[in-house]
Amino acid sequence: MVRSGRPRKSQIKDNIVEAMAELVAEHGYASVTLDQVVTRAGSNKPAFYRRFRHLADVVPHILASRHGTDEDIDTGSLVGDLIEVQRRQYRLFTDPVITRGLTGWLAHVDSDPEVGAPFFRDYLIPRRAYTRVILDRARNRGEVTADVDANWIADLLTGPLFMRAVMPGLPPIDSALIAQSIHAALDSVGFHGNRPNIERLIAG
Repeated sequence: MVRSGRPRKSQIKDNIVEAMAELVAEHGYASVTLDQVVTRAGSNKPAFYRRFRHLADVVPHILASRHGTDEDIDTGSLVGDLIEVQRRQYRLFTDPVITRGLTGWLAHVDSDPEVGAPFFRDYLIPRRAYTRVILDRARNRGEVTADVDANWIADLLTGPLFMRAVMPGLPPIDSALIAQSIHAALDSVGFHGNRPNIERLIAG
């Protein structure tokens, strides 16, 4: 929907982010143009360039606004934290912005790695870093005793969902896959505590 009226300065960035998200979901990342974004946002190119270098810079803002960076997750248990992480990852990897836009964005980044720098700096790295916070809390509670590679756990949780999201012909992401990824992470960190019916909790 094209925005009408003159937005306040504080709204311009949000309008651009929302417009870009809508267009990516509708057409795919590779098909979206700057003209389309600023028209949909009710803005203009000078206003865009005061806030972003190019369209790829909008991507981390879309993801953060729609899915956060997990920094508010603290359920009081490792199992609860991982369930909440994976619930959010399920929403992330089934979001039309991702399903319609991820492959085009990856191709753009592959052709010019500098394009992806804001995404890694502002979204992916903080999100992955919070895995360490979750694991440190679990160790302080006595749920985990061994030193754990937090990057590996982040990969273990994200990898299966990423593959299902981008590879044609694979089954869709479902609660069984998410539960399996959580169990794999718990096994990897040597967790021996109580495990509820994770698949049921995910589905609920």
